[in-house]
Amino acid sequence: MARHLEQYTRDLSTDAITRFLQKYPDYPFVEELVGDYKTASLFLLPFRRDSLWGYVDDDGNERIKADLEWAEPFAGAQALVGRAGRTGTINRSGRVVVPIEYDEVSDPVEGTSTVERNGRVGAVDRNGDLVVPMTFTDVGEFSGGLAYAQRDDTYGFINPRGEVVIPFSFVSAGTFRNGLAVVEREDGFGVIDVKGGVVVPAEYDWIEGFDGAVSRARKDGRTGLISPFGDVLVPLRYDHIGPFRDGLALIVEGKRCGYITPTGSIAIPLEYEATDDVAGWGDFINSLAEVQSAGKRCLINTRNERVLPCAFSDIGPATGALIPVRKKGKWGYSDRKGNALFDNRYDQAGEMSGGIARVRQGALFGLIDSTGKEIVPPGFSNLVATDFGFWLATGTEGTGLLHANGKVALALRYDDVKLMRNDIARVERDGRIGYVRLTDGRAIWKEEGLEVP
Repeated sequence: MARHLEQYTRDLSTDAITRFLQKYPDYPFVEELVGDYKTASLFLLPFRRDSLWGYVDDDGNERIKADLEWAEPFAGAQALVGRAGRTGTINRSGRVVVPIEYDEVSDPVEGTSTVERNGRVGAVDRNGDLVVPMTFTDVGEFSGGLAYAQRDDTYGFINPRGEVVIPFSFVSAGTFRNGLAVVEREDGFGVIDVKGGVVVPAEYDWIEGFDGAVSRARKDGRTGLISPFGDVLVPLRYDHIGPFRDGLALIVEGKRCGYITPTGSIAIPLEYEATDDVAGWGDFINSLAEVQSAGKRCLINTRNERVLPCAFSDIGPATGALIPVRKKGKWGYSDRKGNALFDNRYDQAGEMSGGIARVRQGALFGLIDSTGKEIVPPGFSNLVATDFGFWLATGTEGTGLLHANGKVALALRYDDVKLMRNDIARVERDGRIGYVRLTDGRAIWKEEGLEVP
């Protein structure tokens, strides 16, 4: 049973400990597992001492001693760390999981991480055991139990034990999606199934892949649509076909554009003007798309009904109640009935998210709410939305955090700020780092010489 515990808990994740207890409910040393579970639940932060790295908890207590060359924040049950120029992972008790002997260790996918050393690539499982030998020059991420691999300038597919499932016969290969993978042969790109059977002949210059029900394909500079069975749904005649959003995809033919369905039916005729950069702004977002007619931009819905009239030089993403619009070189906002909220006065207007949008006047940024009120007047050289509703703000004295209502959450005095959790920020100034609890502004841990007000 001890051997099974080792297999279940080497990465010290709460899920692994729970699975072990479910499988072995009569395990006699439950108190030991309770301690492991508490350790696995810790929120740990990298800290530095005498140029070496370790980890403290969210109360500032040292949990893993500083004997590492570098240490990343934990992602799941493990954290990437470095020692003696090599990379590996540790769990929250500080125990090495993936041996610190590789040049690179990737994030796990389907319980497997690719590892690289001296130009050779293999894979380890979540316990750090080498399951795919280091005999390849490239190994992709596993999907459905298969990953592409490169050996001797050719590609094939292997399983999580490193066994060859589809022979090495391709010029290049992609990751399986929905049981299909794009592969390249000498004559071009095609598609195979999980048994290596040809689904789409290798005759295209590019194939997108089947993340959805259809795939875009290109040949001789023309684009069309193909099905997972290799059928041509839309002949390869268009200059561009965009990704499907809200069930429609932008199509461009010459100087005109419209929209099609996944079956290839024309949903919106090619009656709009296609500028050279239409692929960058013409896709549907939240069932609305920006189009151009007679040199002016308008907004349509999926039924080709005008939501905003053709009266603007540019329109921003329609993600909120208000839509950014530009007219006569200045930006403002319109509601979904086409009513202007105020005279256009900004040099930049961001999309509305959570009832707040970023605006710029000259070189300075501010925030407005859904009524157009400036809750943070333009006065910051940088203002970036972050997780947990904070805004990363840079002023004349440095960088800090603002609440969405404009109140200061962290003083603007640092060279760099990064949110670690909804109530903890990593701060840096003059090369010294620390962690600040946002609820009271106090330092959890800081290097000597770093001032935290």
